[in-house]
Amino acid sequence: MNMKQMNFNKMLKKVAFFLMIFLMSFETNAQDIQAKIIYNRKTDWISIMSKLPYMTQEEIDRSKLTWGNYSDNKGRNYELYIDNNKSLYLLKEEKSESGYSWKPEKFVLDRDHKKNTTSDVIETLGKTFLVEDAIPKYRWKILNEIKEIEGYLCMKAETRDTIKSQTIHAWFTDRIPFYGGPEGYSGLPGLILELDINNGDAIVTATKVDLESAEFDFPKQSKKKGKKTTYAEMNKLYAKFIRESIEGEKNPYWRIRY
Repeated sequence: MNMKQMNFNKMLKKVAFFLMIFLMSFETNAQDIQAKIIYNRKTDWISIMSKLPYMTQEEIDRSKLTWGNYSDNKGRNYELYIDNNKSLYLLKEEKSESGYSWKPEKFVLDRDHKKNTTSDVIETLGKTFLVEDAIPKYRWKILNEIKEIEGYLCMKAETRDTIKSQTIHAWFTDRIPFYGGPEGYSGLPGLILELDINNGDAIVTATKVDLESAEFDFPKQSKKKGKKTTYAEMNKLYAKFIRESIEGEKNPYWRIRY
């Protein structure tokens, strides 16, 4: 390792250290920002199926042949609205180029970061749930890697979803002082601009960041309907469904969000 690389690594370690200190003292009520961010979410179904414990190599190869021409290259676009301490994450309404479209599952994450509350509407397993709870907390480890996303220098962090057995990598920027990000992930000292779920199984990347010029009406939600629950109860439901699906040699992620 040359001297230039050593100095770069030392710089990364210092940055990581100060970010960890900042994370400990970061207060969500200090957020003062209005923004709209568009994210694109792509899912690699072949990779997901290949990691299911009951899949043999022959079945994996057959799936690749069957689904090899299936592409999620375009992905699906989501919008994250931020208005000071409030955020709203939902699927972006778009018309299909072919004119054909199907009703997407409802996945609306409505958060008040100052009050630390959720009012999320999640449609899964044939039911609609209204999740009124505290915002989930994640144990992040900040790593010594950086990259640029949409003109913002981002640092890498890692956490673990023990329910779905997923490793989550997030790329966040402290230039946008907001506590959250896509898919409901939060807890880092800056906005998350990219998520890598389980080493490429799903990638959620910011494709447009609108800050100072963002002029929009924070989307108003119609009266929310659904079975009231908490994230602890949702996790129990997911864990049971995943376990039973694996035992029955079925892919649970055809019915629940990966």
